[in-house]
Amino acid sequence: MVNKGWLLCIGLATVFIVEVSSQDCGQLSTWLQQANQANLEVLKGKMASTIPQQCLDDVVSFSPKENLRNIDISEEENVKVAIQEVLQQTGHIFKQNNTEMPWDEDSLRVFHAGLDQQSENLKSCLSASPRSQRIQLTRLRVKRYFRSLSDLLKEKEYSRCAWEIIQIQVKECFLWIEKLIQMI
Repeated sequence: MVNKGWLLCIGLATVFIVEVSSQDCGQLSTWLQQANQANLEVLKGKMASTIPQQCLDDVVSFSPKENLRNIDISEEENVKVAIQEVLQQTGHIFKQNNTEMPWDEDSLRVFHAGLDQQSENLKSCLSASPRSQRIQLTRLRVKRYFRSLSDLLKEKEYSRCAWEIIQIQVKECFLWIEKLIQMI
């Protein structure tokens, strides 16, 4: 059953984020924090309170090929690029075969729309050349991380346990973004 309260909350957060971001990029860290908090709330609301017993071994044994926390993020522009790439890749991963994922279609649609809007808003605030070697390396490392998540989904045939791992990993990404926002 669709939780109308969640959809309304997410919808209002998205409108607020679009409104703030359309004004200027001076409030970037503020609206990124609010958007990231909304993303975390959606994940917390949709994730099971406990990991299903049959998934415990998979969750414990999964280790992504790339660790986002090891990415060298020393410049503000690189931080923005890392956040934008995580938002884009999260959107891509959640568009994969989600038949075993315990989310309803309305929640997924709203989540995708929010991620797309946040990514576009952030893109408008990027000023560095997209050809910068550091920026390209950051994008590549984030993409590699999400490729390992995508590979896991395929390997586990988009199972419920694979989606449990994905949700945990994406939640970790949003917690990482929370720390990155402090650098802006």
